[in-house]
Amino acid sequence: MDQDRLSTGTRRRWAILLLLFLATVINFIDRQTLSILAPTLRRELTLSEIDYANVVTAFLVAYTVMYTVSGWLIDRFGARAGLAVCVGWWSAATMLTARVWSAASLAGCRFLLGVGEPGIFPGGVKVCGEWFAGRQRAMAIGFFSSGSAIGALIAPPLIAWIALSYHWRMAFLIPGLVGLVWLPCWLLVYRTPTGTEPALAREESSRWRLCRDRRVWALALPRMLSDPVWYLYLFWLPDYLQRERGLSLREIGLYGWIPFLFADLGALGGGALSDLLVRRGVSAPRARILVLSGVACLAPFGAMVGFVGSTGVAIAITCLIAFLTQCWATNTSALATDTFENREVATVAGLMGTAGSLGGVLFTQLLGRAIAAFGYGSAFVIGALMHPVAIAILLLLRGGALGRRRE
Repeated sequence: MDQDRLSTGTRRRWAILLLLFLATVINFIDRQTLSILAPTLRRELTLSEIDYANVVTAFLVAYTVMYTVSGWLIDRFGARAGLAVCVGWWSAATMLTARVWSAASLAGCRFLLGVGEPGIFPGGVKVCGEWFAGRQRAMAIGFFSSGSAIGALIAPPLIAWIALSYHWRMAFLIPGLVGLVWLPCWLLVYRTPTGTEPALAREESSRWRLCRDRRVWALALPRMLSDPVWYLYLFWLPDYLQRERGLSLREIGLYGWIPFLFADLGALGGGALSDLLVRRGVSAPRARILVLSGVACLAPFGAMVGFVGSTGVAIAITCLIAFLTQCWATNTSALATDTFENREVATVAGLMGTAGSLGGVLFTQLLGRAIAAFGYGSAFVIGALMHPVAIAILLLLRGGALGRRRE
């Protein structure tokens, strides 16, 4: 009987992980639609570079605030209800975008999208911390997080095909409907593990003390610098390839997915590498930091994207940087689960995400102006500097603060 229960629990946790992965795929298809259709929308809605930057910023402002709020709510009410609300909200916002008529209405819909989308990440990290042991946790986080890269990989050919075959408005409507199909599956499969019930009655002030915890700052400040690099490639790369490298929308559909394949490999490979180090006797926090340090050493190669003559070489370099950004994201998330108790993990992941999104807001505004004034080359140079500075801050602040939590 015990073996039957164990087998059932094992099957359930992998089913839950698969649903988290699918939700993250949907999340990034919905998010990436804007950047793929940016030239079309800029023409249809007469958007300037500053207008487009403001639309992206509207999303990131909501995303920044709601990353922490959604993490706190998921810790309080549980992942089952919390993630269902998040997916339902952002799916409705995506469908609403099919009705936009101006820069302001587009910014408003992207703001609503930003309210719902961040919850999948602190919620997913929390679920992985609850259902997977330390030697498997980074791989589990890497698997569900790789959905972001898969979504970004699928989005260029899928969105281009929908827009070319039907209309750009259908490219928002159809992915939103897919998110609504996910909801009943999640509610049917997900169960909260025994002993990790939502902390409805817990003193709330104890949760906000995390804002003063040095361990949180040691994780959040590096994310403020590193996340904007992913946003650079996520929101601006399709536009760069079309405007600066001369690719058509059809060619974006054919080739624009390739860097995101490597991002997917980075999420999985980065988690597998640090988990391997843990299984070989390296402490979990040290294993994650070793991988993060390797990422920071390679990230400066991204400065070359805007200056190499060959489009193929430029795409190859973006593949490397996409791999590194997701390798970094997986290991910073795993570091949070290694350091904090399950009841705090979603809140901590939310604070980290808010820091990363705040960096993204500031970086996006900087990019809009830098690209307008100096071209895309300046954007890639700035992005190349972010990870080395981020690892320096992490190493400076962490000291002995990022100790291993009790399992």
